[in-house]
Amino acid sequence: MENKITWAAFYELSEIYIAPLNLIWFLFASAIAYQDFHYLNIINILLCFLDVFLFDLAVNIADDYFDYLHGKDPHFLTVTNTIGRMKLSLPAVKKLMVIMYTVSAIPGLILVYRTNYIVLILGMIGYFFGIFYTAGPKPLNATKFCELIVSGMISVFIIEVGVYVAICGQYTFTWTTFLTTLLKCLPIFFLFFATQLANNTCDLREDLLNGRKTFASYLGTKKSIYLLKILTILGFLTPILLAAINQISWFNTLVVLITPFLWKNLQTFFNNPDKHKTYMIFIKNESLYFTIYIGLFFILSLIKR
Repeated sequence: MENKITWAAFYELSEIYIAPLNLIWFLFASAIAYQDFHYLNIINILLCFLDVFLFDLAVNIADDYFDYLHGKDPHFLTVTNTIGRMKLSLPAVKKLMVIMYTVSAIPGLILVYRTNYIVLILGMIGYFFGIFYTAGPKPLNATKFCELIVSGMISVFIIEVGVYVAICGQYTFTWTTFLTTLLKCLPIFFLFFATQLANNTCDLREDLLNGRKTFASYLGTKKSIYLLKILTILGFLTPILLAAINQISWFNTLVVLITPFLWKNLQTFFNNPDKHKTYMIFIKNESLYFTIYIGLFFILSLIKR
């Protein structure tokens, strides 16, 4: 018997418990805009955040839905995937997915009305990658570009758009603004790429059984761990380079002081990449670093004018 969509099912499908973390990208975008331009359109930022928050819920639902449709492994279909595990009605999940995509577009359209057609284009790009990350005969999450697309869209694209809408109508978003924002995002990008690669390294066997060939599947576990170490080191040390070229304050490099502590903790994952035993250790330590990095930048933007 197929079950209807309850709050418990929505909670699991949408992963709403982690969606508020999207706020950190907009805090960073706001801090960059305020520090560089001494201006911040709070309404635009809030609308953009709400759009991304709702869209993230829709993408998570779609991820479960299309993974279930494309899935081949019986264990994945009945135990791992939320739809199979909770015996949910597939048409009901599809309907919920469409509703959430539609609802998420509302704050985005209001934002476009308040800004310009460029925001519409940026939104369309974001929706394209978000929707086709899981949808279609060859979804992006089943390709070798999966990790790069996710980390680039979340840790760079969203922040760039955030800065754009924060200053829209008051200042011009130039190529210089784009490049300086990109540089500030680099530590987050490297670490977010690492978390995506770590996730797919843990899911390597499951992904192959279900026909998903991610970048991790091309590298294999050993080479993936090697690349994870390189990405993590780059993420940890890039703030020093950014301070040296005057892209961030030396105050921001205080985050580097926790590097030895985090690196020691990460050895647990490097030695045994397991989704249930060590993956959360990796996530917590990588996330702690870029959260502190953003936090220091945000604090400095408030006190340095």
